[in-house]
Amino acid sequence: MQSREMGLMHFVAALLLFCAGADAVINLKYGINEEMKPGSVIGNVTKDALKQGFQIAPQPPYLRVISNSEPRWVELSPAGILTTQMKIDRDVVCRQNPKCIISLEVMSNSMEICVIKVEIEDLNDNAPRFPTSRIDIEISENASPGTRFPLEGASDPDSGVFGVQSYSITPNELFGLEIKTRGDGSKIAELVVQKSLDRETQSHYAYEISAEDGGDPPKIGAVQLNIKVIDSNDNNPVFDEPVYTVNVMENSPINTLVIDLNATDPDEGTNGEVTYSFNSYVTEKTRDAFKIDSKTGIITVNSVLDYETTQIYEIDVQAKDLGPNSIPAHCKVTVNVMDTNDNPPVISLLSLNTEMVEVSENAQRGYVIALVRVSDKDSGANGKVQCRLQGNVPFRLQEYESFSTILVDGRLDREQKDTYNLTIQAEDSGVPPLRATKSLVVKVADENDNPPHFLKPHYQEMVMENNLPGSCLLAVSAEDPDLGMNGTVSYSIVPGEIKHMDVNTYVSINPSGRIYSMRSFDHEYTRTFDFKVLARDNGNPSLSSNATVRIVVLDVNDNTPVMTNPPLVNGTAEVSIPRNAGVGYMVTQVKADDYDEGENGRLTYTISEGDRAFFEIDQVNGEVRSTRMFGENAKSTYEITVVARDHGKPSLSASAYIVVYLSPDLNAQEPIGPVNLSLIFIIALGSIAAILFVTMIFVAVKCKRDNKEIRTYNCSFFYLRRVAEYSYGSQKKSSKKKKLSKNDIRLVPRDVEETDKMNVTENYSIDSSYVNSRAHLIKRPPCSTSTFKDLEGNSLKDSGHEESDQTDSEHDVQRGHYVDTAVNDVLNMTVPPNVCQLPDQDPSEGFHCQDECRILGHSDRCWMPRVPVPARAKSPEHGRNVIALSIEATTVDLPHYEDGTAKRTFATFGKDGPEDAERAELKGKRTQESQVCSPKANGGAVREAGNGREAASPITSPVHLKSPVSKPSSAYNTLKCRDAERIANHSLLRQPEGKDSEPAVREINTLLHDGRDKESPSSKRLKDIVL
Repeated sequence: MQSREMGLMHFVAALLLFCAGADAVINLKYGINEEMKPGSVIGNVTKDALKQGFQIAPQPPYLRVISNSEPRWVELSPAGILTTQMKIDRDVVCRQNPKCIISLEVMSNSMEICVIKVEIEDLNDNAPRFPTSRIDIEISENASPGTRFPLEGASDPDSGVFGVQSYSITPNELFGLEIKTRGDGSKIAELVVQKSLDRETQSHYAYEISAEDGGDPPKIGAVQLNIKVIDSNDNNPVFDEPVYTVNVMENSPINTLVIDLNATDPDEGTNGEVTYSFNSYVTEKTRDAFKIDSKTGIITVNSVLDYETTQIYEIDVQAKDLGPNSIPAHCKVTVNVMDTNDNPPVISLLSLNTEMVEVSENAQRGYVIALVRVSDKDSGANGKVQCRLQGNVPFRLQEYESFSTILVDGRLDREQKDTYNLTIQAEDSGVPPLRATKSLVVKVADENDNPPHFLKPHYQEMVMENNLPGSCLLAVSAEDPDLGMNGTVSYSIVPGEIKHMDVNTYVSINPSGRIYSMRSFDHEYTRTFDFKVLARDNGNPSLSSNATVRIVVLDVNDNTPVMTNPPLVNGTAEVSIPRNAGVGYMVTQVKADDYDEGENGRLTYTISEGDRAFFEIDQVNGEVRSTRMFGENAKSTYEITVVARDHGKPSLSASAYIVVYLSPDLNAQEPIGPVNLSLIFIIALGSIAAILFVTMIFVAVKCKRDNKEIRTYNCSFFYLRRVAEYSYGSQKKSSKKKKLSKNDIRLVPRDVEETDKMNVTENYSIDSSYVNSRAHLIKRPPCSTSTFKDLEGNSLKDSGHEESDQTDSEHDVQRGHYVDTAVNDVLNMTVPPNVCQLPDQDPSEGFHCQDECRILGHSDRCWMPRVPVPARAKSPEHGRNVIALSIEATTVDLPHYEDGTAKRTFATFGKDGPEDAERAELKGKRTQESQVCSPKANGGAVREAGNGREAASPITSPVHLKSPVSKPSSAYNTLKCRDAERIANHSLLRQPEGKDSEPAVREINTLLHDGRDKESPSSKRLKDIVL
């Protein structure tokens, strides 16, 4: 009775929070597990109540418990902390009720009520238990297959799924179990004979009956079943009906007839005499409420029945004849207890003083002065109560089922009347109705005038989403105790923004305080929003106040679930599993999203179609698992349709068609967890970006290296053949008319780590005739570092005056096979003996082109103003010049690259930096320097070919002559400027004969191969070639 009363009170308190105008009741709900230790904190009531607009005045006491359904279990401290007083056992507090709730009612010092609900969650802490340790049963040997014998069921203090869910018996061929559910939800087992019995073959059987609950893991209780096979008479008693249902009014007198049972037996004598009894497992509570006559089968009331305590009884009756080996007949009688109006209403005042309350004379209309709780233990119309205030008073009673509030319904003036005697009358709807009354004294307290004020500072209204624009949400009210215009109040919305939009695009308010929606709300976009309402009177000056209104947008099931896993293509997903996957193997996990909340967003997964015999799905987490082994002969493809359905009303669903392939290549081990596809995509994109970045760096470095190689050259004789063959071959392929010229050859030097063994000038000694040529100045890099680049049409004979035409050089008419003529000139020229010496010549004599020009090309000096050649130089092509290679500038400032190497230009052709000399010294090379001064008459600098840059001419710049020989010749002397000029003027130049370059290249290769022997004729011939 007490729990039902509290349930009604909780329902009313929740209704008060929802309805407009209910401004003094809020609901707080908490949940805890059973078996929590004493002193465990359930919640902070003060903090949570303030968040919901609960008003607490600063004067103590702040909160007062006015009702507690279970004061033994929970308590509320003065600070508002709700804790447990003792260890809570749900099975004791609520037994097997589906919900176990402890309710408290708390009143603040501002006359506001807070209803607290604490729900106790059940744990599977009890195993099923049979009432006895052994069940003995006798069965006649002539019991036909299908004969049933009810067994005493097991009990489990746990509720719901943690209660008894199934029974099982030791596997056998003679007996089986059939589980039935009773009206109260409990499950019982019946023993079913499956085959005929023969007492002469076996008269006793022993089995074990197990009861299992629904926990995870489940708990099991067992009992020993002993079956004795006996002889029986021919016929058994038979009831008219297997199930009977009757209704009995509560408070029926004792011995009131409930039902007259009848079972017939066609046998005669004691074999046909039937006796009636309750089955052995009928509860003591049922035996106390009813009794049965063993001879007549009449069931009567044995004690007072109370509908509020028990509404239904189920009685199992058996009928048995008095003959030997009798087989009893069974039936079930369901007794429904009907409610009667036997309880009058009960009125309780929930205020600090239950006899008298005070109210200010300026109290607003609708102000709550008292909270009235009306209860009736009866049900239906007998428990429906209506309340009202008697007399003409400025108060009204606002009813909410069995919970009401007393509100100010008119203007109070203490000077006119300071006390009111209120009488509250409650009447139920029974026949005849029952009434109750309660008196309350209201004292009007004097107050000073105040500006307009709202009934409460915070309003909250719950609105379903997808509402119609223009519908009324709620009404706010503020009153001014003043008279006339000073007491007239108007309302407006305080300017503001809601989600960056003007508040007036969401709501509007009329002058009377009714708030209307300006748009249709979407719970998924806006769940709550607050705004302020301003109340202003018409006085001068006017006074105003405001209140905060919170609109809570409730969810509607308007979003269909969306399948997110596995990925679907046209509604279909394909999954592969091992063919040898065992039972319980996780095939996949189906996931779906629903943007709704609560039951609207809670999803349940089921398999609706397909091969359901092979798969099962977890309704909560969507895991699809196999239910049997597939085997080698199983088909390779299975199909199922999985449906994700929410719990909204109406329910919405989404489906996925899943094709399962059996693959012999996959491992039967179940994956550890779901794969994060987003992480895989991110790693793949990052790897691709890194590869692209590294590729770009590699290309940039490669391009820079190629650009650097363009500025280098190699003067090694080893590459002379390669240059000649490459240039000559390219000319033959590209054009039959165009012949190879010196412009087609570019020798690029590069820095070297060690001396090339085939370098003639570094491996062979030279005599004084080297002074007549600049070839001994060459710092030759190794052949492996040679790079040959096309000069892109720039003439090697450029004089430094921009790009040259064919008419700018006197040798344009002699382009021919330049490499062939150059090599043959070297092989066929004769050097006079006096050229190989360093005689003291006349200082007035000068020089121009050297012998090496015919081999390696012309230098800038070749294009300087000519000096007359003596008559003994009979060469018809005295104008052909050869580029001097090994001249190293020491006094000319050259631009440098970032790596410290000097920029390679025409003016610096053949010049090496100081670092080359250092490397040569580390190799053990001895050097000897000799300074050459250019005559001042020859000028100091010319423009670099092709770019107009000023650069010093190699022949006119101070240079160092280096000799790689181990012992320098005595002919190495310092050259005076006039000696150099005289030597230049007496150099003998030969004209090319235009022969093919291949014989010259073959001869050079031979000489280079024999060059290792310094005393061989080939070595001497090579020296002559160089000179």
